[in-house]
Amino acid sequence: MAIYRVREVKFIETEGGHVKLKPLREYERESSDAASVIAEVSRFFEMELSSPKALDVVDFDEVIVLDEKGAVIARFGVADFWEKEWNAVAAKAGSEKVDRLFR
Repeated sequence: MAIYRVREVKFIETEGGHVKLKPLREYERESSDAASVIAEVSRFFEMELSSPKALDVVDFDEVIVLDEKGAVIARFGVADFWEKEWNAVAAKAGSEKVDRLFR
């Protein structure tokens, strides 16, 4: 069994327009394989962002999964999630109908 770390981070803009990651929380997950941990974190991430209370409780910009050596093995970004949701709505409703909603 290996120990994987799950880190919730916030993006902080620094001088010059650079972005720095500020760790908010870190959890450990024990598993025999990385794919199981990534699937678990992915489900948690999507459930958290799909919650009606997401705007009130989600304070992170990205969730990062690290292996035992500290290498990044998966990243889940809040912006990526919302872009995927937007694309799904646009595909379902037809892009013209969605465009009219925001004009």
